[in-house]
Amino acid sequence: MAAPFRRSLCTLLSRSLRTSHTPLFSPRILTHLPFLPLSTPSRPKTTSSSGYSPSTDPSPNWSSRQPKETILLDGCDYEHWLVVMDFPTHPAPPSEQEMLDAYVKTLAAVVGSEEEAKKKIYSVCTTTYTGFGALISEELSYQVKGLPGVLWVLPDSYLDVPNKDYGGDLFIDGKVIHRPQFRFTERQQTHSRSRARHNAQLETMMADRRQHQQFQQQNRNATGRDENQ
Repeated sequence: MAAPFRRSLCTLLSRSLRTSHTPLFSPRILTHLPFLPLSTPSRPKTTSSSGYSPSTDPSPNWSSRQPKETILLDGCDYEHWLVVMDFPTHPAPPSEQEMLDAYVKTLAAVVGSEEEAKKKIYSVCTTTYTGFGALISEELSYQVKGLPGVLWVLPDSYLDVPNKDYGGDLFIDGKVIHRPQFRFTERQQTHSRSRARHNAQLETMMADRRQHQQFQQQNRNATGRDENQ
């Protein structure tokens, strides 16, 4: 069920980035494109002829959107957030440690201290994409999306649904625990800062996450058939 939503998300991002002549970090882009998570409640368990549409609401009201219980994306609870960041690549791309330090400093700007930020970050990635998972409130997620270097803020969802795992490398008290099973490719970011690079990077991230979820679903279906035989 997650695949159509993620495909729609990637398509919308692609079209918006290709057709817009607005600078990538302009207030318009940061306001209307990166923070698409509030469109997630458009996948309720029950159908309705009318309802809240955050995509047309210039001032989203958290109390007016559909409750968390109606969201079908496993793990999407508006408390676990995926923050995707951008880094300069000239004269040289940042090291893994430099990216990790940037993740901590970025979150510290809204939670008050680097020590608190280290407690809030539960996963990181420095390869397939550059970003981290943070356990924060929806209100704080709005503050994060306006920080320098932040490209997107999305509600996170499980990559490994049976184990309720959001994927990525674990980040525990400032220490990284690498997990190769969630590293879909060792492809590094290119040195281009073009708009096309950001588009391709995000599409790759979403496609990889969707592929992993589909693989998990196939395994669950196969297990269920074996048990019924």
